[in-house]
Amino acid sequence: MATYKVKANDKEYTVEVVDDASGGATVTVEGESFAVAPLSARAPAVQPKPAPVAAPAAAAAPAPKPAPQQQAAPAGSGSIVAPIPGVVTAILAKVGDQVSAGDIVLKLEAMKMENEIAAPVSGTVKEVAVSEGNDVADGQLLMVIG
Repeated sequence: MATYKVKANDKEYTVEVVDDASGGATVTVEGESFAVAPLSARAPAVQPKPAPVAAPAAAAAPAPKPAPQQQAAPAGSGSIVAPIPGVVTAILAKVGDQVSAGDIVLKLEAMKMENEIAAPVSGTVKEVAVSEGNDVADGQLLMVIG
């Protein structure tokens, strides 16, 4: 499960994304759940809609599988990969820091929205693979927690 704080139409939302075995996911926005699935191997980015609840769900839809040169992190892994292409705006944890599952460790700006990237597991930050200001690709390794 990944938890993101997103901003749409000047309102902040908490979005939880749980991947399922079929390649889709369940996206929960402010307590309302949506089952989502990609329409193709690489779904196009979805622009936020004016409706307050629909916009964050579309913006936080799970990213398609990483590009072939990237390997997806195994379930339960401490590897954090970019869920969407964007720019790293803040790194909130450094190598050696202790973090808990769900702690916000990095902020990524994509489609003019700030996405808070949470630690998938508790542990020690082993590697920070990016720097603030870096452009990152979908599926690119951001951080490793072990």
